[in-house]
Amino acid sequence: MVSRIRENLPDRFVSIEHLGVIEHGKEITSGPNVEKWAGGLENYSFIDKNGKTLVKIDTDVPREWIQYFNTTWPEALLKLKEICEK
Repeated sequence: MVSRIRENLPDRFVSIEHLGVIEHGKEITSGPNVEKWAGGLENYSFIDKNGKTLVKIDTDVPREWIQYFNTTWPEALLKLKEICEK
């Protein structure tokens, strides 16, 4: 994925905007493989719940990517938790 941080409010919110894909080591930001993906957002809100942090995720990625995210998010969030609790 080729992405950028669209908005960052430290300790509160991060928005990632997807711009394209990487194919054969090259950034591709236009064309049919990118059109469905470009502009998609991943928004992460960090909410204090009695001294613990709740991570809320909102996304508008293409339908065909939902299964990918449903598989990778749990792993990535466990890694994030591990890093944050060191």
